[in-house]
Amino acid sequence: MLSSICKLPMTLVLTSIALHAAQSHAQPEFLTLIDSIANTKMTTANRMEVLSASLMNRPYVDGNLGEGEKGRYDQDPLFRFDAFDCTTYVETVLAGALSSHAQDFPQHMQKIRYQQGIVSFVTRNHFTSADWIPNNQWLLEDITATVGQGFERFAETVIDKKAWYQAMSEDRLQGLSATVNKQTLLDDLHQEGLPFSPEPVKTPYIPLTALFIVQPARADTTQSYVEDTDINQALLDRIPSGSIISMVRPNYDVKQWIGTNLNVTHQSIAIRKDGRLYLRHASQLQRKVVDERFTDYFSKYLINSSLKGFNIQQPTF
Repeated sequence: MLSSICKLPMTLVLTSIALHAAQSHAQPEFLTLIDSIANTKMTTANRMEVLSASLMNRPYVDGNLGEGEKGRYDQDPLFRFDAFDCTTYVETVLAGALSSHAQDFPQHMQKIRYQQGIVSFVTRNHFTSADWIPNNQWLLEDITATVGQGFERFAETVIDKKAWYQAMSEDRLQGLSATVNKQTLLDDLHQEGLPFSPEPVKTPYIPLTALFIVQPARADTTQSYVEDTDINQALLDRIPSGSIISMVRPNYDVKQWIGTNLNVTHQSIAIRKDGRLYLRHASQLQRKVVDERFTDYFSKYLINSSLKGFNIQQPTF
């Protein structure tokens, strides 16, 4: 992963939309789509399905958003519709589904991406488990335990933001003028992290072993371990379409590279089509927004993987 944001005057919002559209190569179809479904009787899940589908096959670009032209450290656009990473894709769809009209989109995007809607690098919800999920409980509800029905576990780790800031290099500074002294700015960014203390986090998740029920009598080799499983269809059926699925890796040891360990590494949207559940997400592997069968995606991680399960957040609006 708040307090509410005051609604901007209409003219200011429309000016903001036009400005960001120009600077971020935004696709106006998405904003038009928000307006076209505004007066329908679509459920939240339906809105998530329609809006997310409109962005299919858009390219994956890591870290594609920032704080806009006024950002101190990252001047990538505040939003765009032509490229995504996993989290910005989820944020964009959520903000669109939450909006009654296109002019509502910027403030909703801002509130989802930033603590208390305050735009700055420091207040951005950088860490899914420590920031994004807890700071967005104003529009989401953790239903992991409800879906898991006793199978849920907890993934614990310590998010060390201070060490994360200190591990940053100049490539963290984005969209800045060539005349900017990046070393001085990087020193300032390192200073921004000094007030933070290590933060223990505990994220509920459903283990893959609850989704894939192993038949030990038939599983006598590593290969057959994957093949000789039954799908827990009852559990699968309890996952709502339009919910946010976060991939959980308990105490994922990446400290040597980024300064801190993690316990969530990817986000997606659950979409039900023709009675089957899919993950719709900006895939780093496939380099675009794709649909993958829910069980097909997770079956790849059953053997020798640090990915152990998934957390489920359901929109409440």
